[in-house]
Amino acid sequence: MKRIAFALVGALLAAGAVPAYAASSLEVPTTSMAPSVDPHADDTSFNNAAVAQINWNSAKSQNANEDTTARVTTDGKYLYVRFDAVQTERIVSAQPVDGKSSGDLVWVELQPGGAGAMSYRFAASPDGSSSATASSGAAPAFSSSGATYDGGYTVTMKIPLAELSGAHPGGSWNAQFGRAVAGSGAQLVWSHDGNVAQAGTLTMPASVGKS
Repeated sequence: MKRIAFALVGALLAAGAVPAYAASSLEVPTTSMAPSVDPHADDTSFNNAAVAQINWNSAKSQNANEDTTARVTTDGKYLYVRFDAVQTERIVSAQPVDGKSSGDLVWVELQPGGAGAMSYRFAASPDGSSSATASSGAAPAFSSSGATYDGGYTVTMKIPLAELSGAHPGGSWNAQFGRAVAGSGAQLVWSHDGNVAQAGTLTMPASVGKS
C-alpha cells in the first residue's frame, strides 16, 4: 500500500482571508458501556465522547460551509467514531477502494506510534460501505454502518485497537478526521494550522492498546 500522508497539503490562503485555527488535540474518554453503532440511533450514547469539528476545507483553504462532527470514545478494546454530516448536495455512496471513493466519504487516519510509525486510514461512505488501508501490510478489518436522511447522513465506525501496531496504553497518537463531498469537491479536515491540513493528536486512556 502507498504510505498514507498525514500532512495533507492545501492551497495557500486567499488574499485577505482570516485563518481559522482548529483545536488539534483531543483527550479520548473511556466508556464503561459501548456506544450504539446504529447510525439511525440518536447520539446520546456518545454524549461523553471527545468531539472533533471537521470544519476546514483544505481544497480551498477556507472554512467549510457545511457542518461535520466526529465523536470519539473507547471501551479499551475498540475505538468508536460517529460522524454526523450536514449535506445540501445530493448524497452519493460508492464503494471505497484503498480508503478513497468517487462518492461522498468520511474517514479517520491513525498513527498510534507517532511520526514514522505504521499508519492506518479507515474510510466509509454514507451507506456504510468501507475500506481500510495501512502504510505497510494489511489493515485490520473494522465495522461501519451508515444512514442518510434529508439534509445529511451519519456514519459509525468500530475499530479494533489490539490490531493496530504501536497502540500502547496511555499513548499520544497522530490522527486526522476528514470528509470528502463529491458534489462540491470539498475536502474537509479537523486539524490544520489555518493554511494547510496537518495531523493532530489523540491522547488515549491507559486502558487502551497493547501492554
